[in-house]
Amino acid sequence: MTLIIVTVIFLLVGLAALWVLLHPSDRVLKRVAGYYLGTIFCGDTRERVVALTIDDAPHPDVTPGILRELRAHGVRATFFIIGANARAYPELIESIRADGHELANHLFTDRISARLSDHAFVDELRSTDELIQPLDSPKFCRPGSGIFTPRIVRLMQENGYTPVAGTAYPVDLRTSVGFTVNHFLCNIRPGAILVLHDGGSKRINSIKVLATLLPRIRERGYRMVTLTELRQVCRV
Repeated sequence: MTLIIVTVIFLLVGLAALWVLLHPSDRVLKRVAGYYLGTIFCGDTRERVVALTIDDAPHPDVTPGILRELRAHGVRATFFIIGANARAYPELIESIRADGHELANHLFTDRISARLSDHAFVDELRSTDELIQPLDSPKFCRPGSGIFTPRIVRLMQENGYTPVAGTAYPVDLRTSVGFTVNHFLCNIRPGAILVLHDGGSKRINSIKVLATLLPRIRERGYRMVTLTELRQVCRV
């Protein structure tokens, strides 16, 4: 009987932790943000605006489809660019910029950048910066795999970048289109930052997610914006 009780308690704790991860409240986000000062997790606004961010861009298998869906729904997003991809597909960088989207820094390689030394991290940050030449100020950066530490937050800030996390991470690389869409919709709130993925053929579902998600967000009275546009309506 004791073993059953302990097992049930562990299951309940695990489910509670999973719920918090999938549906973080404003209180939880503010507490986490307190450990990473200057990092944006959610915009502080009462306006019904949501920032859409796209990680791991660009890639010829997915980026054109993402751009097509955004264009069809009149939405502008912030693309977090991997430097190696930008160097391989410069024409896609120009297509993203030509459609009025915002370019942000996702470092040079698709790996956990928190594991890099200070020198390697800064080198990847600057190498990507040279390729994408972000036009907006402040410039935004999200480290590889979205893993933050106080050390890399400091390095981003010292190099003129604002660190950006997010409000909703649906783990869309491993979940269905329906789960990803529902996860985003459950986390819609004023100032929310959504994280979707570009990249190779395994990310093709992102196109289907946007086709379903964007009209449903609009039906709820929300407007999709870039990170810069989100900052403009936030309380200082």
